[in-house]
Amino acid sequence: MTSNNTTVTDCGTSHFRYPLFTSTYTVVLLFALPLNCVSLWILVCRNGLKKSVPVIYMANLALSDLLFTLSLPFRIIYFATGKWTLGNTLCMIPGTLFAVNIYSSSFFIMLISVDRMLAVVYPLRSRSLRTAPVAWMFCALVWLLIAGLAVPIAQNHPEINDTACNITRCFEKYSTDSWNNGFKLICLATFFGMLVPFSIILGCTVAVVRQLRGYSMATSSFNAELSKSKIVKLFLSNLLIYTICFIPFHVIYILFTLVKLEMLHNGSHLEVYFNLHNITLCLASTNSCLDPLIYYFSAKNIQSRSRCGSASKTVGLGLVQSTSWTGQ
Repeated sequence: MTSNNTTVTDCGTSHFRYPLFTSTYTVVLLFALPLNCVSLWILVCRNGLKKSVPVIYMANLALSDLLFTLSLPFRIIYFATGKWTLGNTLCMIPGTLFAVNIYSSSFFIMLISVDRMLAVVYPLRSRSLRTAPVAWMFCALVWLLIAGLAVPIAQNHPEINDTACNITRCFEKYSTDSWNNGFKLICLATFFGMLVPFSIILGCTVAVVRQLRGYSMATSSFNAELSKSKIVKLFLSNLLIYTICFIPFHVIYILFTLVKLEMLHNGSHLEVYFNLHNITLCLASTNSCLDPLIYYFSAKNIQSRSRCGSASKTVGLGLVQSTSWTGQ
């Protein structure tokens, strides 16, 4: 599903995708590794996973990002040298973890958005749904679904013997059968793993914005406006990740595959789609760098909640402040 191909025989690393991927993955590794390690440490060690529903979802999101980040050195080695020497198993793992990260991130961001929407719009009626056992149940379900998706993806990402160049490839030069299988997988994953969560997040964003507008007439204090701003920024950061990382990659991948498999009669632009696919693949990889935005806005509200204590459990926006980040 993350494979690349080219329309000409190229045995070297002169094509722009090699330095592009090498530099992009290196930058992502340098930023995402410390960001997600620190985020996961703060979420688990300082906030704990026993009671806070948002922390549970964010910790699982950070774990997904960390797994993908740890696989980046293998990609960097390949695109820096243009050949694969580490064996078939280590070739399948990075490609699989890319898909695992994309779709697990999508689901966890959706769960975070739904939890925040319930806390803001239905703070009392949703208490039974916003509990740690329920959160862990949803997380387990996500990982089970992702594990089921990972098996066919791994099988579709083996190392390739490039006979024309007499070298072993990884992450590219896949056969027509692999492209056919990958197309079926990406269509299924796009609908259930990207379009459905994005629609739910968009609906949650609209519901929260409408609810907060209703609070604007009753509350005008600086703290209330600041709290509303943080909540809105959390939802906007969720949508931003989809706009930059997920949507362009899926749109271009599907168009490129349709042209490559001659299902879309636009073969003269195959090279254009191929180049766009390389660029959007890099954008998708930045997902693990952008997710800490969610941790940042959430952590700011968790700190705000700790300072306010039980005294903030009042009506209106005060109720939103007291329930938004604790999962109670």
